[in-house]
Amino acid sequence: MSDTMRLGFYGGAQNVTGSRYLLEARGKRLLVDCGLYQERGLKDRNWDAFNPPANTIDAVLLTHGHLDHCGLLPRLVKDGFKGRVHCTGPTADIAGIVIQDSAKLQEEDAAFKIKRQARQGRTGPYPVVPLYTIEDAEACLPLFSPAAYETVVSLGDGLEITFHEAGHILGSSSIKVRARIAGGESRTVVFSGDLGRPNTPILRDPTLLEEADYLLVESTYGNRLHGESEKVPA
Repeated sequence: MSDTMRLGFYGGAQNVTGSRYLLEARGKRLLVDCGLYQERGLKDRNWDAFNPPANTIDAVLLTHGHLDHCGLLPRLVKDGFKGRVHCTGPTADIAGIVIQDSAKLQEEDAAFKIKRQARQGRTGPYPVVPLYTIEDAEACLPLFSPAAYETVVSLGDGLEITFHEAGHILGSSSIKVRARIAGGESRTVVFSGDLGRPNTPILRDPTLLEEADYLLVESTYGNRLHGESEKVPA
């Protein structure tokens, strides 16, 4: 088995939505997030075939339940993914609601377009069908595999993952992936996910991680300075 680690960027790169990384390590393919493209000019990408094919991906690691991080899961499952979706418990609950709601909107949007075309007496260049259906979204739910923060989850073959508080929304996490390599050593890759700010009401502060060989950090606000947060009375 090769000790080489490979990382691919398939979304959320030079744009904001559609987050999707592919980490190949220890002979496994791990998809980190599976987000929906939401920018108007990029929505056609949601229809692209998965590369690599969905049925060759071993597991999905989900940072949190926002649509741009989990919204393409129903298509992944529809196209043949049969592995586990690893995430925190709250993320499993939120993502389940989000993808079912998205599926309902996909179906309603397709039905509206069909009626509009009939009313206008025209047809488009492509068949009008939803990106995925409520049934497709429901097929994802049994695949969720919740884990607690700071708990090491073994994926087998020398691969381990751990979820750490990201402070973004309920259940959001930064994900640490540790892979064993030759000579008993290991390499660690950290995916920050979307990060929150410290001292935010209701949410816990992001965990400060002090060890990583490779660090992938979201940078939506990377070139901005936030002002002081309004203090909440004790």
